[in-house]
Amino acid sequence: MPNPIEIFTNCYARFGFIAALEGISRLGFREIELSVETIPGILDIPRRIEDLDHWDPGQVGRLKGLLERYGLVAKTGFIFVENTDKSLFPLDRIKFDVAEELGLLVVDLSVTWGKPLEEAYKIFPTVLEHCSRCKFSLALELHPPLYDNAEVFWKVAKDFSGFPLRANFDTANVYYYNQAPDGPAELEQVMERLSHMHLKDSYCKYHDFSFPALGAGTVPFDRFFDVLRKNSWNGPISLEVEGIEGEVETFEGKHQVMADSVAFLRGKGYIS
Repeated sequence: MPNPIEIFTNCYARFGFIAALEGISRLGFREIELSVETIPGILDIPRRIEDLDHWDPGQVGRLKGLLERYGLVAKTGFIFVENTDKSLFPLDRIKFDVAEELGLLVVDLSVTWGKPLEEAYKIFPTVLEHCSRCKFSLALELHPPLYDNAEVFWKVAKDFSGFPLRANFDTANVYYYNQAPDGPAELEQVMERLSHMHLKDSYCKYHDFSFPALGAGTVPFDRFFDVLRKNSWNGPISLEVEGIEGEVETFEGKHQVMADSVAFLRGKGYIS
């Protein structure tokens, strides 16, 4: 049975949120992965502590209405936490509260991208304490410093064994952040904690920001899906196509890349 497939709103990020909804709707999909962040005029999350009094939780209802208008539903989301100062966490806490109010089932989390693990650990316990009261599963995004690879993931899971941390595996990031890894073996090592996946293609080169249409790169999707099937995993998978660094792209050009990616998945029988 094919896995539920979503489209990540970040695929259309450079064209804005409305363009993302229009593009996803045109692709014929209903379920999305939502990047929970400031969406100007729709979800204005405060950037400074002194602006917290101006936060209007009613904006979440406006976001829900917008998704309904496009016939879309968000079941998973992505949250990025950059601040390590606990006094600033109330700004990030809003994102988790929005995810909870939207009824998201899984939240993919990235913390202090590119900073040392000890920096992430300054704020991570505060994040977990808050999320322990939420209903969604919290899955570490395959981003340093909390999840460079399976070894790091399990170190973090052991360090915070009191929280049921999950994994969001990315089929291209595993090659971007590691030198010549065995990608499918990396997936196998986190299967027992897997709650979400990002489908993304690349040329499997270390620190090469080239993420073309699915099927245009060299990611061994057949081997990844063999791992999923062997483990009878039927969780949600999000299609993420970030593009190629430095390329100039129009909305219609991006939309064609997305359509080509969907056609590749259908041709492989990964989606109906």
